[in-house]
Amino acid sequence: MALDPIWKQQLTLVTYGNEYLQQNLSFQHWLNHSIFNRHSLSFRDLSSQHLLAQHFQIWLEALKKQGVQRISLHSSSILSAEKNPNANVELLPIAHFIVSHKQQQKTAWILGKELAEWYSADQDYDIPRSQQAQARQEIFWRFELNPKLAKRVEADLQPPNWDDIQLYTDNELFNSTLSQGFNEPAQRDSPYYGIAAEKITAETDSTLINSQYLALLPTDYSADYAHSTLHRLEALANYIQHKQLQPYHADGSELTAEQQLNLRHFSQKLEDLSTKFIVKVANHYKSAQLTPVVMANPLDGASNIASSAKDLKSRKIGSPQKVGASNVIKLILLTIIICVCAYYFGL
Repeated sequence: MALDPIWKQQLTLVTYGNEYLQQNLSFQHWLNHSIFNRHSLSFRDLSSQHLLAQHFQIWLEALKKQGVQRISLHSSSILSAEKNPNANVELLPIAHFIVSHKQQQKTAWILGKELAEWYSADQDYDIPRSQQAQARQEIFWRFELNPKLAKRVEADLQPPNWDDIQLYTDNELFNSTLSQGFNEPAQRDSPYYGIAAEKITAETDSTLINSQYLALLPTDYSADYAHSTLHRLEALANYIQHKQLQPYHADGSELTAEQQLNLRHFSQKLEDLSTKFIVKVANHYKSAQLTPVVMANPLDGASNIASSAKDLKSRKIGSPQKVGASNVIKLILLTIIICVCAYYFGL
């Protein structure tokens, strides 16, 4: 099952929300972020079900007044062993949840929905299409984290090694035999917007006229690796989904049952690693850069024809090879000896 796209709104709330909390980023710059188009987000208390905020601007302004220093994103697997304290609210199986940090106190904001007391069917009531809301309505429920859960949250805040992450994801996903035939997305070197520009311009609703087409990460920071990998993960997920829906080889033959099973397992791995990568990006987007690969320039200084590729890697740029002083002395001595011999032997 593919990730619920609500992660894009959660990621944006955390990245731009932190810029507001820590850098006083004005809401004017991102209040109409296009990723929130047709989304209505509200915030309630899980125990009392009281409405706390009817919009994320109200929510963030209140958090700042309460002394919240930052917000972060985490995998919902952290909460798997916790019991829901309110039977009237169903917590949804969404991959991520948000945490607000106030001194030593950590509060979770979990997506869920209220249950109607007079409706007991397992499936949601099918509201007539003409009566359905145009915007997706989601509620974030406040839940105080105990010290044990707070420690698990802190683990996600340790600085990641982006080089190691790239090596691992390339090995496990992009270089896998199951990814053969996957083409790198053309926009991989562009900021990640989470929604195609064509979809925005195709909207005819006048209420979207002030929509701002912004990346999910503030572009004040050069998080090139984060943007690129989000593009690649999305493109790979679409590619694998297409292979699952059309399980055929290039020659038209159908994939075997084992191959289709391997494809499902790979799809699950892709979802799991994408979930974890999103957590790293949300909490550390400012540092999302790979270490530049430095290679020596063989045109600088004297060249050594016999040098190997290993020597090139270990040689620093701009450090010309030095002729040893001992070699010069040996050459002078050899010349003197030849001259002496020529004198004595009449040469």
